Amino acid sequence: MTVNIRKLALSLALTGLAVGTSLILASPAQAAYPALRVLAVHCVEETSENGDDSPYYLVFAASPTNPNATAFGKWGPGYLDNNVSTDEIHYPNATIISNVPSNWFLISIMLEEDDGNDLSALELQNISNNMYNTYQAWFGNPFVTTQLRATLWSMADDYTYNDDRVATAYHSPGSTVTYTGDGGQYRVRFGY
Repeated sequence: MTVNIRKLALSLALTGLAVGTSLILASPAQAAYPALRVLAVHCVEETSENGDDSPYYLVFAASPTNPNATAFGKWGPGYLDNNVSTDEIHYPNATIISNVPSNWFLISIMLEEDDGNDLSALELQNISNNMYNTYQAWFGNPFVTTQLRATLWSMADDYTYNDDRVATAYHSPGSTVTYTGDGGQYRVRFGY
């Protein structure tokens, strides 16, 4: 009898797996959205650090209607490492996050790198997880974006050792953002 119960359980499990698999395959494919890009970086004024700046960006993207639909990415400094001065405009046109719908919102932070990369892949994953958890906890609250900005600012502080936090922003995917802080000002255009 025990053997028959095990066979029945295994058969049901396999049948359930097959049904689940067919439902997944039968559902329409998720629409592919364009990649969010850092299109232009305009240094209005360098930060107060010695030497040329090395700006980089962390971006959390989220659906305003689905707390489970989020994404996170980092871009830079790349070729901008120790290469940005006052009044310069650079056009990296570089992907920061793939598949970001235009109706999502973004929480971003600009940092200025000093003495090499401070963020490991594990630390970036921890920041991403914290942002996701914060969004889960605050979804539907009118102060959700304020809390997300505070979390990103705090996490960047926790995981960077000598990099400077410039500013956070709440914005749409196709926008120009002004970051002012640490003695500097940047206008950064995000888009597709």
